[in-house]
Amino acid sequence: MSKYFSIFIVSIFSLAPQWSLYSQANQDYFKVHAGALPVKIFVGSASKLGSLLGVDGQKGIIYAQMEGAGRMQLELRGLKKQNIQGFSFVWPQDAMRTLQMYSNEQYSKELLPALRPLMYKVLLFLDIPQQYLAIHDNCLVYVKALIAMEQYNEAFYLLSRLNLNKLDSYGYRDFSEASLELASKMIRANSKSAKIARALLQKVTIRNNSADHASYLKLADSLRKQGLYNEAISEYARLGPIVQKSPGSPYSKIVEIWPIYCYIKLYETYAKAALKDARYKVPAGKIFNTAMQSVKKLDEKPPERQTNEYSLYKLIRALLRVQYARQFEQGGNELKAAEFYRQSVLEVTEGIVSARVGLDWLPESLLMAGDAYEKLSLNEAAMNVYKQVSIFYEGSKWAVESKKRMDALPAS
Repeated sequence: MSKYFSIFIVSIFSLAPQWSLYSQANQDYFKVHAGALPVKIFVGSASKLGSLLGVDGQKGIIYAQMEGAGRMQLELRGLKKQNIQGFSFVWPQDAMRTLQMYSNEQYSKELLPALRPLMYKVLLFLDIPQQYLAIHDNCLVYVKALIAMEQYNEAFYLLSRLNLNKLDSYGYRDFSEASLELASKMIRANSKSAKIARALLQKVTIRNNSADHASYLKLADSLRKQGLYNEAISEYARLGPIVQKSPGSPYSKIVEIWPIYCYIKLYETYAKAALKDARYKVPAGKIFNTAMQSVKKLDEKPPERQTNEYSLYKLIRALLRVQYARQFEQGGNELKAAEFYRQSVLEVTEGIVSARVGLDWLPESLLMAGDAYEKLSLNEAAMNVYKQVSIFYEGSKWAVESKKRMDALPAS
């Protein structure tokens, strides 16, 4: 391996030491397939055969070799001053056929081994702007194909080593978007990959626009849906201040409410643990206090009644009242517990009335209402709620849970 590739690889791997463990399942493709990339080098109005040997992105140096001139170091930001008009790489026909298939969403994992040796040579040079070396579009096709074919390990290995901010500045935000998509899919596929997936997120700059807000919100939601509430809170917290800079953003309230939901769910976990181990009582209390204070703050400026977020707001208030009810139950105060269960039903049903079927928190709201009806011995009302969930969410986990609860209800 030449010193130029060694410089590049040391530089690029130093950017992401925390990801090395994750990539152990893969070959180290950048090292395995390192080698010179044959190109034409355009100097002034002339072109000469040559090779690109490597790029040191931190120093801003391109290592190259040109026929008749030997090895040279070119300044990445000063190519015009050095009279370098650009580089031209001719993609082999077989590789282009495969990339064209991938571009048309005709995916085949069997074609990857033949394509990798070329791609990992080319990918080394993404630090060179597109106007000087036109490789970025095909590299993006390869990245998207890996994600589409669920080659998550390799896609992570590749994306974690790219300078996403630099690619953003070149107009290739698509690589950052692919990173968000990959992280979300990794988390959905395996919740244990969340820590590593979130490490990739730190390389992604969240811009203050609606598309970025939506993409990052989807990512945070995937953590929440996996029950990774601490992690979800952290990502909502990262997104929140950015969204608040956009007056009238459609995501401002939802980003404010979901963390509260996560705190309540965390409290549920800690409260159960505290029943068996007193060491969990203090953290459980702190989490509950955070949730309670956050709801009070939200009460000062709640979502408008006609918005989708209003029903989520009501679910939050209902969940909090259920926690109060359980606390009174544990303390032996059945009257107080019943009062808070009644309040929870009122809160959640008020939200349900204004909600539409497609909202992802609605089935939980319905099940919670059914549970509260059961606590109040209103079994017929509970049965009706469970039947609605079974009909509207047929085939889902919510329908399965409703069936269990219906079967467990005493015969009328």
